[in-house]
Amino acid sequence: MTHSVVHLLGIPFAIVAGTGAGVFALLSWGIFRNSPFGTAIALLSVGMVALTIYHTMLLVAGPESLVLHVLRSAANTIVAIFLGLLILRHRQLRGNRSGGDLAWTD
Repeated sequence: MTHSVVHLLGIPFAIVAGTGAGVFALLSWGIFRNSPFGTAIALLSVGMVALTIYHTMLLVAGPESLVLHVLRSAANTIVAIFLGLLILRHRQLRGNRSGGDLAWTD
């Protein structure tokens, strides 16, 4: 597969940007670990790393690799679990609203 200059410059940019986003997500998880959304932030960190690997491999290997299909499926599963956790946590917080002071436990 022949690559243009834009593709070749995009690979290091994708790696650096994805790594930075993953590090910031992990730092955010360290801060919000005991908050109601700590588990969701941890899953978001894993999802960001998986999507970074997927998009980098997509630029390098092309779109028809079996590994890319498996990685895309795993990333979509992580996003679905992330959204499900957010919905469950929202319902828990809404149910506890009448209790007054909310205790953050995860």
